[in-house]
Amino acid sequence: MKRHLLVLVAVLTALSLMSACDKKAPEGADKADASTVAPDNADNPADPADPANPTTPPSDTPPTPADETGPVARVNGVEIPREALQKELADLEKRFSMFGGKMPPEQFKRFESKIVDRLVEDELIGQKLKSENIVVAPADIDAELDKQKKRMPGGEEQFAAFLQRSGMTMDKLREDISKKIALEKFLNKDNSLTVTEEEAKAHYEENKDRFSQKERIKASHILIKTGPDEAGGPPGLSDADGEKKINEIYKLATRKGADFAALAKEMSMGPSAPRGGDLGKFERGRMVKEFEDAAFAAKVGVITKPVKTKFGWHIIKVEEKEEAGQKPYEEVKDEIFGRLEARKFREAKDKLVADLKAAGKVEVLVAPPPPMVVPSMPGGMGAPGQGMPPGQGMPPGHGMPGKGMMPGKGMMPGQGMPPGGGMPPGHPAPAAPPAPVTPAPK
Repeated sequence: MKRHLLVLVAVLTALSLMSACDKKAPEGADKADASTVAPDNADNPADPADPANPTTPPSDTPPTPADETGPVARVNGVEIPREALQKELADLEKRFSMFGGKMPPEQFKRFESKIVDRLVEDELIGQKLKSENIVVAPADIDAELDKQKKRMPGGEEQFAAFLQRSGMTMDKLREDISKKIALEKFLNKDNSLTVTEEEAKAHYEENKDRFSQKERIKASHILIKTGPDEAGGPPGLSDADGEKKINEIYKLATRKGADFAALAKEMSMGPSAPRGGDLGKFERGRMVKEFEDAAFAAKVGVITKPVKTKFGWHIIKVEEKEEAGQKPYEEVKDEIFGRLEARKFREAKDKLVADLKAAGKVEVLVAPPPPMVVPSMPGGMGAPGQGMPPGQGMPPGHGMPGKGMMPGKGMMPGQGMPPGGGMPPGHPAPAAPPAPVTPAPK
């Protein structure tokens, strides 16, 4: 089950990159290079099947509605074609396979049901917005798109990678942004979505513990791998050859005028190489001890002497240091406004959908999913038997398939979680039982 949960976290966090609408998420150590991270669980996340879990048997061929015909729902007489459901299920299955997973049949049916619910909501909202004749100017779409690109850690390059990884086309992205802006305009006609300074300050005072931070640094590194690759990749150099190589790179990196990022792109064997070795910001406890000790002891701008870890040899350059303490209100103000605006948007949108369902006629034409069995989970959240069931790690709209920009739940690309991110490396799902701390290279 532990392995099953880990792959679900990976899949759902990958899907959450396509969920899209929050204003801003807190900056954190979300880009940490897994080649230096010490996670709490070193099980292989590519093996989701747990033979001890009878509620989620693995399946090579999950049931699909491909042999069925006709619409999956009717909304006020408008049919939702089965092709829309089939496409999203195919995309979901593809994402599972990217992580080496196979979707269990019961889980498949639950995803199917969630997708149909979302398609119904989209149709209800679309009909309402059409009746209101709300127009969205192309300039507004361009402005929102530019914001999302700027929020990506790697700018245009990372944004393009996000689109490719997620299967999202630019036309579809623009369409989703247009729908979101239109929905915001409709819901905010009476300024009910506006957050006041008083509300933001009150939220800060009531949640001060959320806005404190531990000591953290922003750093880059160059890695020369040695020994076997635990992730199944090509082996690194011998320890002696690795030490020789990193010393050569250290001499180059410490020359006057040397470009550390350029050297990392050219010579580093870590997954952060394309980013110039950038690891982002991270706190103590995120990295393996030898790396962490050297990084936190280093002075800003000074490149450390070669450091040996189980992954190989590193040199580290610390770009910034932040002391532990309480973040002032002005520093987190934008984050608070974004969080409260998103909450108001979700609540208003949910009320609109409920009202439209009550006033209209909705016919769902697919069978409901089977009753959910909640297994007992050691180390889970709450009493035994109250942990998260497989496949239900996130609520609808926060990683569930297709819960994209139209419904307004989740985060726009680049907010909160970077592509391929999600939970920080080394921090698996809360319900996963603990395991010995062992680094998991990538």
